[in-house]
Formats: sequence, C-alpha cells, structure tokens
Amino acid sequence: MKKTIRICLDIFLIILSLIYPGFMAVMSAAGWHYNVKQGHYPEIFGVYSFWMFLGAGLILSGVICCFLAKKPKFYILNLISAFAGIAGTVSCMTVLKNFCAYAEQNFSGIGENMKPVSELYRDRLLPIVFPVFLMLILDFRNFLESREFRIQKKNQKLAELNAEAPKILEDD
Repeated sequence: MKKTIRICLDIFLIILSLIYPGFMAVMSAAGWHYNVKQGHYPEIFGVYSFWMFLGAGLILSGVICCFLAKKPKFYILNLISAFAGIAGTVSCMTVLKNFCAYAEQNFSGIGENMKPVSELYRDRLLPIVFPVFLMLILDFRNFLESREFRIQKKNQKLAELNAEAPKILEDD
C-alpha cells in the first residue's frame, strides 16, 4: 500500500511539475522576453522573464533531485531539492507579485468579460506552489527513510575506529 501511494505521489508530482513550473512559468517568461525584444513591453519585463526562467529551472531541478534522493546513500540531495524548490518558488512568486502590481496599473482587461491581466497571471502562476509543497513532503519522507542508513553508516565507522589493532609481535 505504501509503495502504491508513493508511486501515485511521484506521478502527481511529475504532472504538476511539468504543467506549472515547466509550462506555465516558462511560457509566461518566454512571452515577456519576446515582447521586450519586439519593443512592446518595457525592459523590466526582461528582468522578470530571467527570474521566472530561473525560478522554474530551480523548481524542476529540485524535482529531479527529489527523485534521485530515493536511494538512501543520496540523502543529501533531499536538502538540495528542498532548497532549490523554495528558492525557485520565492523567485517565481516575487516576479508574479511585481508583475501583478505593474499590470494592475498599466494593462487593461482581456477577453469578453475584460478579466484583468494580473488576475489571469495569478490564476496561471500561483499553482506553482503545489508541486513544490508536494516535493517538500516527499523530500522530508525520503530524508526520514534514509535515517536508518545514516545511523548504520555511522555505527560502521565507529566500529572500524574501535576495532582491535592487529598484533605487531607474535606472542610465544
């Protein structure tokens, strides 16, 4: 049962990671970058796109580290994964906050019902926190499961240090 739940969580993490940071964040950043190059958006959007690309990349690298950390001997990857996920989320959410503040002042609505641009981007980019939250849960679980491996490794090292030294002279 535990293995089935773990597989389902892994699949869910992959799907969420591909959709939100892997597609939504990257495509938003690509659109901003394109519009800056075309001269339609101010230069600040180039900075926003860089930090959004960086945040999405950090989150996706954190997900990869999370999967690599399943083996107990790679437990340190859980910490790297958690750090990358948190840093990527902070980057993406900071950009989203700054973009929404700019969009509310300078952009009009989109579509038939004139939905504000800031609301549209909030709907697309806020769910980035879900795969990161799931990744942090899986990292914590991996880290706890690798605890036994770390204790065993420590005990083995202590046993080697406390082992009886070989005799140099033979007793008659």
